[in-house]
Amino acid sequence: MKPDVCWQVILNPHAGCGKGGRDKAKIDSILNYSGLRYCMHESEYAGHAFVLAKDLVINGSTHFIVAGGDGTLNEIVNGIFNGKNSQCDQIVLGMLPVGTGNDWIRTFGIPDHYQMAMDIILKGKAVVQDVGLVEHTEVGRNKSWFFVNIAGFGFDAMVAARANNLKNNGMSGLRVYIESFLWSYFNHKACQTSVVIDGEKLSVNLFSASVGIGKFNGGGMMQVPDANPVNGYFHITIIRNLGIWGILQNFLKLYNGTFIRDYRVSTHTGKQVQLTAEKPISGEVDGESMGNGSFNLQIIPHQLRVIYGEDKFKMLE
Repeated sequence: MKPDVCWQVILNPHAGCGKGGRDKAKIDSILNYSGLRYCMHESEYAGHAFVLAKDLVINGSTHFIVAGGDGTLNEIVNGIFNGKNSQCDQIVLGMLPVGTGNDWIRTFGIPDHYQMAMDIILKGKAVVQDVGLVEHTEVGRNKSWFFVNIAGFGFDAMVAARANNLKNNGMSGLRVYIESFLWSYFNHKACQTSVVIDGEKLSVNLFSASVGIGKFNGGGMMQVPDANPVNGYFHITIIRNLGIWGILQNFLKLYNGTFIRDYRVSTHTGKQVQLTAEKPISGEVDGESMGNGSFNLQIIPHQLRVIYGEDKFKMLE
């Protein structure tokens, strides 16, 4: 760890239903005690973390600490890649988890505990993970967004949108995801969808699709159990239409990944994925809603240097 580096800490006070704001003094204390040289930046509105990260990287900053959840991480990553300069290959990113779901950290062996996460940052063991780019077409408008964990479509995206709404209204914890899951099941309708993976076309009555770099989403559900964030491939889980009994049979299995053994589930790997449905489907990236439409995704191998927990993330050793 370079002693002269100034770490740019971007704190989202709204993360974790206001936990970021409530814990600001505690986070400051941990940072001060760590001995790191740092500057604290506090996001003030949705999208502000994106602006902060973009401006900082344009001005030459290379070391970032995300003090927020998966949504804050997504904003900062997009800010970095939209503002990247000649020093982008020197960027290092660590995380102090503040969010409700904290799914990205599960793949990388980072504890949901400030001091333990800070200890991992101080050790500085890093790996260059893959990044996904999703291009979204909706009513003639094109948008693109980077992601570092999972992009979800259909049911997954409805759950994410519902969860964000509940969090915005003050709900927190596992209850957010269970309630969102159940509400979404009774309001979601599967639709005929074309899924093209590296040129191979599948036509499915789609319940949900998860395109993963990381393994977890939805507050600890292992939706993409075989995902490897450093191998240059997406791992894709496609769930065909399930009835209520299929949901009940597989609900707990979502948390250990064994649901993929169900005959209505298939898994795939690929570098490019296109989804087009007979009616616009919902999409989300890293838990953030993308809206409805059609989607093109591509993997960008080995793009972001991140600090991970060496005692847990065995696949890199």
